[in-house]
Amino acid sequence: MKSRKDSSNDFIELNSYIRELEMKNKELVKDNAELARRLDSKRYKAVDLVVDSAYSLARKTNNKRLLIKRNLNNTTSPKKKEKSRKTINGRIDIININFYDWDGKTLYKGGAERYVFDLACLLKKKGFSPRILQCSNTPFEKKYNGIEIIGIGGGSKSDMRKDSFLFSRYCHDAELIIASPLELASEIYDIPVIGINHGINFDGDWNHYNKKYLPDYSIYIDSLKNVKSCVCVDTNFINWTRTVDYESSLKEKFIPNYYDEEQFKVSTKKGDGKKVTFVYPRRIYNARGADITIEAFDKLLSDYNDKVVIRFVGQVDNEEIGKKLETFMNKYPKNVFHEEYDMKDMHKAYEGADVVLVPTRYCEGTSLSCIEGMVSGATIITTNVGGLPNLVIDGFNGRLISPTTEELYLAAKDLIEHPKERERMAKNGRTVAESAFSKSNWNEKWEDEINRVLKKK
Repeated sequence: MKSRKDSSNDFIELNSYIRELEMKNKELVKDNAELARRLDSKRYKAVDLVVDSAYSLARKTNNKRLLIKRNLNNTTSPKKKEKSRKTINGRIDIININFYDWDGKTLYKGGAERYVFDLACLLKKKGFSPRILQCSNTPFEKKYNGIEIIGIGGGSKSDMRKDSFLFSRYCHDAELIIASPLELASEIYDIPVIGINHGINFDGDWNHYNKKYLPDYSIYIDSLKNVKSCVCVDTNFINWTRTVDYESSLKEKFIPNYYDEEQFKVSTKKGDGKKVTFVYPRRIYNARGADITIEAFDKLLSDYNDKVVIRFVGQVDNEEIGKKLETFMNKYPKNVFHEEYDMKDMHKAYEGADVVLVPTRYCEGTSLSCIEGMVSGATIITTNVGGLPNLVIDGFNGRLISPTTEELYLAAKDLIEHPKERERMAKNGRTVAESAFSKSNWNEKWEDEINRVLKKK
């Protein structure tokens, strides 16, 4: 039998080889599709054969990689590994891709960052010693509101298996690792791990059916095999897992997102009744529907210029969407506004809101913004994406639409013209949020899960 070191080297080498093959395969797929469109000739058939051959080779190599992984795992029994490992009592490492940017300078203020920070605060309150770790260009250490943030240096923005491997070495003395997202558990074998799925992140607008190519979802199943449990913020990922590997789905636990009862209250600062105030309280980029919001409200403001105000509250994600927003604001300077708040002040975003917009196009769980908007007493317009249908029933506690410009425009128009319906759905939304999505409820469920994994009473 090979030594663990030799097996590990084989595993790393094959990992690199399979990634290289997959990248080449993707390039061939693009070339193949272009030739199919332009030529419909023998040249197309030749490239088609090359693509099929490359993909077949990648599949065979992937199977060999998985066999080596199993040998690697079986070198020593899991119980002996965990028992002999020296740990720092109470050390819990929360690993993620971004908290600050990779230079350690700019703090990200999205839902995932707020989530892991709140989780670290809960762990600290319960007597643990939490750290938030991320990949970075160079190592850094700093504190954010009393929580230690560490950039471990190195990593890849496109290869979570490599990142997972780095974290497994850096966090070798942790009593528990919390992988946010779940995929960061894919190469961690010796340490107890709880994964977090913040929502399916492979449902993007780049997806197109191609019978010649099937995406590789093995990283999700590999990660589920490694973790003790996986906390899922919605049921969408759980249901998907059942279609792939039913046994793995039994490790998943549904703990939806939340609102902080101490911060979020019903907003008493409503408008003067002459204008309806819409608030978009999230990162400003296409995945969250910033593009379709600008398009829909450009049309809406041309029809209802004297009846609508829209506030964008969040970080601008990239230069392209930033320019679109700036152009939009310049076109309607009395109707369109942009502002940002720190994590601790996000409740201010909802003050004065009649309608909260959560027009996600892809990559969503159970949005913090959606829940916070409901409990703040605003009517919600959201989309049938990810875990959002776990929160909103169309016509009862908000509007649930398809993620298109036209449907967003029509839903917003309907709420402008029917204020009583708007108020009814807002009232129902607050009741739903208070009943099911409080932070105290979230805290309790997370504490129970950590104690269960660590076998603490």
